[in-house]
Amino acid sequence: MYTKTEILSIAKKQLALDYNCQLSDFEKEGNIITENKLLDGRRIYESDGCFLKIITIGGRAIICADVKIRPWLEEKILKRDASWLFDFPNLRAIDNKLREFGHEIDQMPHFYLPNPLTCEVKPLTTIKWFKKEEIIQFEGDSRFEEAFGFDDNYPDVLGVAAFDGDTIMGMAGASEDSKNLYQIGINVMPEYRGTGIGTNLVALLKQELLNSGKVPFYGTAVSHINSKNVAINAGFFPAWAEVYSRKLKD
Repeated sequence: MYTKTEILSIAKKQLALDYNCQLSDFEKEGNIITENKLLDGRRIYESDGCFLKIITIGGRAIICADVKIRPWLEEKILKRDASWLFDFPNLRAIDNKLREFGHEIDQMPHFYLPNPLTCEVKPLTTIKWFKKEEIIQFEGDSRFEEAFGFDDNYPDVLGVAAFDGDTIMGMAGASEDSKNLYQIGINVMPEYRGTGIGTNLVALLKQELLNSGKVPFYGTAVSHINSKNVAINAGFFPAWAEVYSRKLKD
């Protein structure tokens, strides 16, 4: 089992690939700007290669930016306190500048890492595990759009479902977003929300991944308080936040 320090180190090694920076940059004082360069081993999402993306972690920001916007970032953003960088006035200024180049802010997800110092988790009800090849049966099933992604860039590798008789109460899934970081998603059917099933499934999947030597992470939206509570109650802690851009739609 990993220690919390080891988990953070594994995550930072991956984030260094994602943001084209050095592992040591996560320990430096102040923010840095890096070249918008695509490295082998990075996590690949729809935002891959975007004009601007920023991560705040440990009180500092890593800004991966196109060279065109870099001078403005160095003047207006670089020296700001990373702890408050994603406050709305700053985001508004960044978005306004992005629009001059034909881009805009897209998403601002928050991410969580597992705390290894948690008790062993037991199922609350009957569960069933699904391996990679067994997950295909759920493709196109709108009930599980958060649990599974069905994307070759981050293939779904493991799922766990809770059952009430023959009825699926909820499903948690893990995708291989990189060699060592696996993302967990969760769906709970409306009639079973508030029962603790979501938290239990996420905790079970987290436990299984850690036991297999992988580090799970959990992402959610700023306003999704229920999802944040699932992460915290399942034994995750807030680790970093990101902002990334997209091209303006015609």
